[in-house]
Amino acid sequence: MNTYDDIKLPPNPARIMEGLRDTGYDFNTAVADIIDNSIAAGAGLVNVDISQDPMGDITIYIADDGCGMTYDELVNAMCYGSSERSDPASLGKFGLGLKTASTAFCRCLSVISRGADNKVNKLQWDIDYIVEKNDWNLRRMDPDSDEIYYLDQTAGSSNTGTLVVWEHVDRLLQGDNAKNTSEKALLKKTIEQLEFHISMVYQRFLDNNDKRASDVIINLNGKRIRAWDPFCTSEENTRLLYDKDIPIEIVGREESEYPELQIKAYLIPRRDEFSTIAAATAAKVSSDMQGFYIYRENRLIYYADWMGMYQKEPHGTLLRVEMSFTHELDDVFHIDIKKSKITPTDSIYVFIRDNILPPLRREADDRYRKGTRKAVEKGSQGAHDAADRSIDEKAAGIQESQIKVVDKKTGAVDITNNSGTFRNHIVIHESQEDNKQKRIIPVESIDDGLLWRPCITSDGEHAVEINMSHPFYQKIYSQIIQQNVLVTGLDSLLWVLGEGELSTVNERTKEQFEDVRAYVSRGLKKLVADLPDPEEGLDE
Repeated sequence: MNTYDDIKLPPNPARIMEGLRDTGYDFNTAVADIIDNSIAAGAGLVNVDISQDPMGDITIYIADDGCGMTYDELVNAMCYGSSERSDPASLGKFGLGLKTASTAFCRCLSVISRGADNKVNKLQWDIDYIVEKNDWNLRRMDPDSDEIYYLDQTAGSSNTGTLVVWEHVDRLLQGDNAKNTSEKALLKKTIEQLEFHISMVYQRFLDNNDKRASDVIINLNGKRIRAWDPFCTSEENTRLLYDKDIPIEIVGREESEYPELQIKAYLIPRRDEFSTIAAATAAKVSSDMQGFYIYRENRLIYYADWMGMYQKEPHGTLLRVEMSFTHELDDVFHIDIKKSKITPTDSIYVFIRDNILPPLRREADDRYRKGTRKAVEKGSQGAHDAADRSIDEKAAGIQESQIKVVDKKTGAVDITNNSGTFRNHIVIHESQEDNKQKRIIPVESIDDGLLWRPCITSDGEHAVEINMSHPFYQKIYSQIIQQNVLVTGLDSLLWVLGEGELSTVNERTKEQFEDVRAYVSRGLKKLVADLPDPEEGLDE
C-alpha cells in the first residue's frame, strides 16, 4: 500500500491574475458577464457608464438595483471560484465571470454593495497591489462619496444593489482597431458596438412584450437600450418555417421528464420586402448574420453561426434559427466560461444538421432565387456582351481602387482606395473561358432584392451584378434588350455606380452604401410597378 503526504501548493497570485486576463473575453462579452450577475440578483434596472477623463483614463461603472450582498456574500463573490449559486437557472454559472471578465480589461476591480443588512461594503482586487505584495490580498475599503451616490441613484427605493467599478482600464483601446484611429472615435465605436450587443443578448429581458423573461431596463451612458429582434417577427413578410419542442434524453430520467429543446426557424424578408428602409437597416440583412441564435435561460449565448455544420453563403442569408433551452441541458451543450460558445453532443449536432436544417436551407435558397422570369432570362442571353466589351476597354482608366482576394471561399477581400485599406466581403465570380461577362454579370437574384451590387471576377476584374429578378430589369431592360446602345448605357451606369462605391467606401460608410442601394432599388421597384409586365413587352 502506497503512503503519501499532502503538499499544499498554492498558485503564485500575481502570475495567476495576470494569466487569467487572457481567457479570451472581448469587451462585449465581458460587460455582459457583469450584467448577468445583476439579472441573477433580481435587478430591474442596470446602469452602464463608460467615461474617459481629459488624461485619457477610462472608468467603467455597472450598477444595479438587485438584492445586493452582505459583507460575507461579497467576500464569496470576490473569490476566484465562488460558491455555487443556489438557483441552477441563474445566468451566473461558474463563479469566475465577475473577476475574469473585469480584469480582462482593467487592472483594478472594485465592488460596492448594499445587501439585506442595509450596510454598504467595498472590496477591491488591485493587480498592481497583488504584484507588490505577492499574495492574495483582497482589500477592504471605504466607498467614496461618488460611489455611494452612484449606487443610491440606481438602487432607488429598493435601497439594495451593487456597483462594479473598473479602473486602470488598459486593454480597451488596443489592438488592430486602434491603428490610425483617435481614441475618442474608437471609444465611441466601442460603445456603439456594446449597445447593439446588449440589445441582442438581452432581447427577451428588454422587450416588455416578451413574457419569457423578467423585465429589465438597461441604460448605457444614460440611453435606454431597446431590444433587437433578429427574427423580425413584427414584419409581415417574415415566415416561420419550423416550430417544435424536442425532448432531449437525459440519463436517469423518465421519458416524460425529458427537458425540451425549443427550435424555431425564420425566413426573414429581403431588403426590398421590409415595411420601411429603417426596418431593413435595423434587421442587418447580411450573410454575416445568418445562422443559429441560441438562448440559455432566455439569454443569448451564441449567434450568427452554423456551429461548423455549414459555411455561410449568400443563399442562406435570410435564414435565422432560434434554439432555446434551460439549465437542465447545460451538460448537453457544454457552455464555455465566457458563455459565448457551445459544443453540443454528437447526437444533437447530427440530428439538427441532418434532419432539421436541410429543408430549411432549401426554403431559404428558393426565396433567395425567387422572381426570375424565363422570358426575361431567355431574352437576356448575350444582351450584355456589347456593354461588357465597351466597359472593359475603358475600365483601367476609371478604376481608382485595388482589390486583393484574401479568402476566395468566403469572399473576404482587402479593398484599397482613397480612404485607405480595409477588410470587406464581396461576391467573387469564376472567370469564364470565353472571356464574356467580365464586367456585367446578370444573375438570377440578389439576396436582399437589390438591383445591382459591385463584385469581382476570380481573375480580379471589377464587375457589377445586375439582378434579373428586380422589376426594373424585368420591365425596363426587357423592352430594350435588343437595343445595344440603350443596354450599354444602363449597364455602364450601374457599373460605374459599383466602381464609385469600391473607390470611396470604407469601414465607416459601407453600411451607408448598402442602404443607398436598397433605397434606390426599392424606389425603382415602386416607380415601375404600373408598367407592363415583361411578357407583354416581349410579345409586342
